[in-house]
Amino acid sequence: MFWIGFRMPPSWMRRPCCRSSVASFAAQLVATFCGIGCLTVLFFAAPARAQSVVQGLEKDIQAIFDRTKDGVVRIKAIVPVTDGDRKEIVAEGLSVGTGFFVDGNGLILTAASVLRGADRALVYWRGNTYEAQALGQDLRTNVALLKLNAKTPSLPQGSPDALKVGSMTFAVGFPMDGPISGEYGFVSDPTFISGSVSDKNAMRMPQFIVTSLIRCSVRVQPGQSGSPLLNARGEVVGIVTYSLDQDGSTFALPITAARKIQKDLVEYHAPRDGWTGLTIAVRGDHLKTQDREIAVQDVYEGYPGHLAGIQPGDILRRIGNREIRSAADVMNATFYLSVDETVNFAVEREGKLMELPLKVVQRPSDKERLALKRVAPPATELR
Repeated sequence: MFWIGFRMPPSWMRRPCCRSSVASFAAQLVATFCGIGCLTVLFFAAPARAQSVVQGLEKDIQAIFDRTKDGVVRIKAIVPVTDGDRKEIVAEGLSVGTGFFVDGNGLILTAASVLRGADRALVYWRGNTYEAQALGQDLRTNVALLKLNAKTPSLPQGSPDALKVGSMTFAVGFPMDGPISGEYGFVSDPTFISGSVSDKNAMRMPQFIVTSLIRCSVRVQPGQSGSPLLNARGEVVGIVTYSLDQDGSTFALPITAARKIQKDLVEYHAPRDGWTGLTIAVRGDHLKTQDREIAVQDVYEGYPGHLAGIQPGDILRRIGNREIRSAADVMNATFYLSVDETVNFAVEREGKLMELPLKVVQRPSDKERLALKRVAPPATELR
């Protein structure tokens, strides 16, 4: 038996179609920036000026789209379906998504959810179909890496750190079997971790949040997971990983974080998460940053924190060059640590500040960590 069908995302991830022409897109942007009253005044009191504004926006938006689209690909992953005993393949399904080139030698970033369970990945680019090599995937960040044996364009990359609340963003991707399209929106939180999602399915999110994400109002459609998220200059600042219907938000992993995962997948075909062997606890008023401290709660014996001389109760002040004021600071600082890297931990103990060098190791498996000896009760783990 042979069956082909689309593996649709769950209902909480589905979006109604909301594509618009470049002209109406520009008009919506003018309305967003000026407000409806301002737009009305522009069109009735100064039609020439209003037309000039819209035409200018059209030109800029079209230029970004035209520069980007050749570096974006459609991906169809072949997913085998087995019988009840999971021995014989009885059908095949399709998982559809988007990816984009990150170098000139055929490397493609996409969402790991697109490739989940697949044994083949087909890439559609410039009217041709390619069988791609899967280099690996990281389920914690929902990022995967494919490779074509071809010379390809590479999309320019920008700095996610430059994004602010209200910054304009674009996503360019393929909605299911439709033509490539662009969606726009604005940044609502450039360093999202958790705690401010109203969607009833927000409980699904922690499996993907291991460092800050970009939260924006770009309304992606099924098939556009893995799309590049662009800034107003047309530079890639993130990769679209998932979205929430009720909350009206799309989330993108910053391109700086994706590059770290990309490096591991190229070299090892799997993520190599750095680990400190420590856990933390937040002390003080959780609502007031100035009254909050991040303390070391547990130390795993024989692992980096212990070998560095860090003790339970130490207050974390800095990891590398990053000041520590919140648990999110710790997550972001430790996410970018590489195996075998040595980084200084600045800790305060009994009023004295100390710099302790710590050599990072590879994160043990969940099963391995359960067997490790701690010197204090369990708490939230550092990455």
